[in-house]
Amino acid sequence: MSSVKILHCADAHIGARETFLGAKSKERQAEALITFEKSVNLAVKEDVKVFLIAGDLFDSNKVELSLFRRVLSIIGSNKGIRFVYAAGNHDPFNTSSPFKSLSLPDNLYIFDTKDSYFTFDDIKVRVYGRSFRDVYEKSESAFSIIPPDDDYINIMCIHGDYDAPSSPYNYIRSEFIEKSQMDYIALGHVHKRSEPTLLGGTYFAYSGCMEGQGFDEPGEKGVYVGFVSKSGLDFRFVPLSMRLHIREDVDVSGVTSSADAAIKVTYLLKEKYGEGYTSNLYRITLVGSVSEEADLSSREVSVRLNESVYFAKVKDKTTPDVNFEILSKEPTLKGLFVKNMLEKIKSADCTQKALYEKALSLGLKAFSTEVKYLEDQ
Repeated sequence: MSSVKILHCADAHIGARETFLGAKSKERQAEALITFEKSVNLAVKEDVKVFLIAGDLFDSNKVELSLFRRVLSIIGSNKGIRFVYAAGNHDPFNTSSPFKSLSLPDNLYIFDTKDSYFTFDDIKVRVYGRSFRDVYEKSESAFSIIPPDDDYINIMCIHGDYDAPSSPYNYIRSEFIEKSQMDYIALGHVHKRSEPTLLGGTYFAYSGCMEGQGFDEPGEKGVYVGFVSKSGLDFRFVPLSMRLHIREDVDVSGVTSSADAAIKVTYLLKEKYGEGYTSNLYRITLVGSVSEEADLSSREVSVRLNESVYFAKVKDKTTPDVNFEILSKEPTLKGLFVKNMLEKIKSADCTQKALYEKALSLGLKAFSTEVKYLEDQ
């Protein structure tokens, strides 16, 4: 076979709970499983021969056994695909792994914790890899097994940190990739997708996670699908995640109420993300200048937004629409407060400055209206 069609995924973290979602965290657990199932359906549709899972299929070895059994059922129901798994730091292949105790489908190939490979003679493919044996894997990816076979397409599936010498999660040297003689290396662990890169004749990439698990993991999530051959790659990224985690700063200058602010935010989200905006998770930061008399509560804006979107958390970082220098010269308690705060801001370092600016904003609001408990959270 001159080429082989593969699917490369990683970091599904089935069983993970986004605790900040409260009751919806169980729902997101189910969505992670559904997204994995979607990736398998995609592989069937695309006539994929080898399905590579580069670690952290599960969030831990202690997730509900029903989730493990469901995944094994999905895999076992698609006998025409070889599923090759390199266990990661979240679900290491040790005595606590359910993979050790459950009956596994015969089309699931799990790497041992030592360098090893699987050979598929009918499609002339050899897949190399190694599973984590524990949460931390400090040994470097320097395979000691026999060199690749020129008559086969040689692929590696491995979990670890590329070019991160201090990482305790299987440091992968660029020199190792360059000298590996692999046709493709499917990487897992880093949740941000990377473009396939050529190094010393070997292509490698992170597919990224399959579902974002927090607001530090924005953007589309999914898998790589395509052909690997001796002459290169023909890959494409396929988004599969059910929802996006999005951070958005929204200028609400001039609004006079929380209701007005919610309307302005909703309009922006709908304009930017289309009709599907309601499915996403948002961390909204309100910015801009508003009147001291404005009745603006980040908590109320959150509640209003959560009537239309899957999840929204709002922070208020607006500033009072006043001339501080003029106000600081007023012979009033408010003027004295502003004068003292401006002096503190001027002499503060970066961290203290932000705190003093927030204190100035809340303090000014307190002069004209009630400040709600934890309003700045």
